[in-house]
Amino acid sequence: MILKKSVYRTLKEKKFQYAGVAVLLLLAVMLYVSLSMAITTLESRNETFSEDYKQESFHFVAGGSVTDEQLSLWEDEYNVTLEKRKYADFEVDDSTVRVFTTTESVNTPYIAEGRAPTSGQELAISKVYAEKHQYQIGDAITLDEREFEITGFVYLPDYIYMVEQMTDLLADAEKFGVAVVSSSSFSVNAQTEILGWTGNGDVPDGFREAVSEETSLLQFVNSEENPRIGFVETEIEGAKGMTTTLPLFILALSIAMVLMLMKRRMEMQRKEIGTLMALGYRKKELVRHYLGYAWVIGLVGTVGGLTAGAGLSVPLSNLYANYFNLPALSMFDWDPFVLVIGFVIPLLLLILLTTFAISRTLRTEPLTLLRPKEVSNGKKSWLEKLPLLQKGGFIRRFRLRLLVRNKARSVYIFIGVMFSTVLLLFGLITFNSMDQLVETTYKEILKYDYAVHYQSLMTEETDEEQSPFIMNELGLVDEDVKITAYGIENDNAFIQLSAQGESLQSNLSEGAIISAPLAAVLGVGEGDEIHLQNSLNSDTMHVEVAAVADLYIGNNLYLPREELNDFLGFPEEAYTGTWQKQPPENSGNVYMVEDKQKAIDNFESTTGATRASVAGMAIFAVLIGVIVLTLLTNLIVEENSPSISLFKVMGYHDKEVSKLVLSVYTPIVLIAYFVSIPLASLSLEQTMNTLVQETGFLMPTDVAWWMVVIGFIVILLTYWLSLGLSKRKLKNVSLQEALKKQQD
Repeated sequence: MILKKSVYRTLKEKKFQYAGVAVLLLLAVMLYVSLSMAITTLESRNETFSEDYKQESFHFVAGGSVTDEQLSLWEDEYNVTLEKRKYADFEVDDSTVRVFTTTESVNTPYIAEGRAPTSGQELAISKVYAEKHQYQIGDAITLDEREFEITGFVYLPDYIYMVEQMTDLLADAEKFGVAVVSSSSFSVNAQTEILGWTGNGDVPDGFREAVSEETSLLQFVNSEENPRIGFVETEIEGAKGMTTTLPLFILALSIAMVLMLMKRRMEMQRKEIGTLMALGYRKKELVRHYLGYAWVIGLVGTVGGLTAGAGLSVPLSNLYANYFNLPALSMFDWDPFVLVIGFVIPLLLLILLTTFAISRTLRTEPLTLLRPKEVSNGKKSWLEKLPLLQKGGFIRRFRLRLLVRNKARSVYIFIGVMFSTVLLLFGLITFNSMDQLVETTYKEILKYDYAVHYQSLMTEETDEEQSPFIMNELGLVDEDVKITAYGIENDNAFIQLSAQGESLQSNLSEGAIISAPLAAVLGVGEGDEIHLQNSLNSDTMHVEVAAVADLYIGNNLYLPREELNDFLGFPEEAYTGTWQKQPPENSGNVYMVEDKQKAIDNFESTTGATRASVAGMAIFAVLIGVIVLTLLTNLIVEENSPSISLFKVMGYHDKEVSKLVLSVYTPIVLIAYFVSIPLASLSLEQTMNTLVQETGFLMPTDVAWWMVVIGFIVILLTYWLSLGLSKRKLKNVSLQEALKKQQD
């Protein structure tokens, strides 16, 4: 009972230190639990929605009409479910609404609220779009001068990540939404796509070739290559890695801090421990006593983290669901195993490692503990023997000696600062990458305003204000990678392939120019060879990579138009689309129009969300940095209180004492910061390279000078804040501390 009172008294006296460690542990558990539960909920909703509402395995757009009889023949031959679906785009309040006819077998709509449309004057619209534009059930919406009543809110299984074009990177519900109408409501000139579903989700062998024999294919996309379907799965896989990496690092910081505190506590109570052992206390009893500190920190941190994490997971799940346009088929899906891991693992690691640290001290004999700790024999370490540390006045030599004699603490400060810096730079690099991607891809390379794709192969001569191109999907020999191949004119003015600001157009005569994502996926560079395969007839072609362009979107490959037409078996002058400055006047033979400005606006509209995420990461980085640095500087003051008192007796002012003792780790902070800059860039680059195959885009990870400056200012402010908090403790060190030490 007496020993328990000692624990409570110490926790009360040192509440800042122990509370800080408990907060670190709480943050680790909270992050793990909240992210794990949110991802579990997102994954469960995605799987349920995909399975119950028959998410497509593939879809294709044919150049000519396909009869229902032909679809039935394919269904019987390849054991596949096929269904036609019409769609058309309408401009509404500076946004686009894509309206689909209702399907019954594939991509069946889910009506979350209200009811499905039944008459020709009704439609159901996506909920996230309706929320952005403040539409309610019962409101009217005008499409092409025709008024429709909104009867419900709809979700489509093939528009989970709701982007207008498959080349778009970011979904923006304010600029693009989807809706469904009954089949009788479609009297406009609409596109027709054919949806396919198979039990295993794969495209049947030979199916695509069979379709190509009957009609030309304008587009054939399986679900794995469809960003509207696959991006959410990529996000889930990427988030699963984050659920363990970040919390584990914070957990390691908190456990290391507990061990430092326990080591310091037991060094300060050497005589008390020796006295208790001499009085007959067993080592097991003393271990249990000192484990009380770890139990209090562990229980407060884990229970608080579990509670905060479970509460945070609900809004986080809803945020994910809104971003990915997933219906709330289940409100809260959680894995009990997550709670077990979040509670047991941190507590178990903390108790085991603390027990080991306590047991090492208790191995010492009681008489040895009762004697004053032996003064160091003065033998210098190899670091102290360095000529650099032998020069200078007393203050400089004292600071350097204090630094090199506390290597473990220096390493801890180094890791803590590095962790905070990497988090901060991750946010800054990501923010800058978005702007750089838009500037380089959409403004420096893609000079056109509109990309017009036709429903059939064109051979007519184009106007001077147009640049024809051929686009086709190619495969790779012995590799499961799909490439979008473009045949372009060498002297065209609408797409200027470049790298580091230098034009690459002349390199087309030497081979193929590929995009940065394709180079990352294939692991190739200039001078390497690629073995292309025609997806329609299995013909192969070997091309040399002439250059890698600073084009960060899509697995694209560029060749001269005549060369690609020859490989595909098309006429030399054939093209499937044109790049131009003006929108097409005649839309009769147009399959799709890409508006570059819409893509740019889409990026710019997400700037606010990006800034919020960067600010969040910065706040989190500062919080971790302040806690770690303040705990350590407080511990430094506590350990050096006799020296601080002696300096005060000798006439040193508080500022001078602070410079002697507290600011000694400033070089470590500076070194850690500058080491973290390339580490953050390389880490983010590696992360992007692992995701590029699923996402189809690659963010540039260059570190700009302004990032270095901003990061440096934030880290220095964090360090100064921790020093300021610790200086208050330093001022409270009395002049009698030195005398007390002499009496001991």
